[in-house]
Amino acid sequence: MAGHSLPVDRIVRYVLERRCREGGFCFYRLEEPNGSDTYYALSILHLLGVPFREDRTLGFLKARQQQDGAYESIFQAFYCLQSLKLLGEEPEADPTSYILDHLHVYEIEKLPAEVTSIFRRMLMLVELCTARHIALAPSLRETVIRFVMHFRKEDGGFGAFYATLLETAQALRILDRLGYPLQILGSEAFVSQCADPVCGFVDIPFTTFSFLEHIHAGVVASAYLNRPPPHADACLQFLSACQTLSGGFSRSTQAGIATLEDTCLAVETIDLLRKFELIGWRLCD
Repeated sequence: MAGHSLPVDRIVRYVLERRCREGGFCFYRLEEPNGSDTYYALSILHLLGVPFREDRTLGFLKARQQQDGAYESIFQAFYCLQSLKLLGEEPEADPTSYILDHLHVYEIEKLPAEVTSIFRRMLMLVELCTARHIALAPSLRETVIRFVMHFRKEDGGFGAFYATLLETAQALRILDRLGYPLQILGSEAFVSQCADPVCGFVDIPFTTFSFLEHIHAGVVASAYLNRPPPHADACLQFLSACQTLSGGFSRSTQAGIATLEDTCLAVETIDLLRKFELIGWRLCD
């Protein structure tokens, strides 16, 4: 088991420097707080075991919700509700009806043009149901499972036209939340084909280019399949190369701007590798 240190102080400083006066967070350090950056910031602090609680942040999150429990989008609902959960707080109004009203599938043969990820929106909704203990009707559960399984390919991966590691990780996460037996999918073979000794993982088998989100997806997929990633050190070396002087992480090793989202993916990936006991995670200042 290789030993690695994680510069927690630099990461925490990067996160806290992006806190806005209104209480939310903004990765580009303007007074423009938003739900997604706030969620990623709080997730990072939670993963690192750093206590955080501020009334302004609670106020910012609760103010995003409408009086009837709705939000401007399901994405806003996910970021705000999951942030409140991290803080041990409840929203002002019950969002159950809003969540269930939006949990539906697209017409499989007519995915909307604006959809860049088949499963991202659905994953957020299923995660919210899990987090808030919202029981799905058996018919709705089966409908969601059928939708996801429609995009399963012969190699065990998931995707629209061909399987990708990103879509496969999201599909596995949805199916796991719905209690579907992942071991019968044969996805281990696809994830293994995406393993790469140089960068850790690639999005499409037998390619050579990767971004931080692909490393994260590979480790997440491995975790759901209960299979240790074969190239943990390569994953860590890639992540290390993505860390910028600011302390945050960018999505590329070839320079780039650090974001709270990419920093959260990096910290979560390292945490999962630590749980696999493939690395010794030593916190350092």
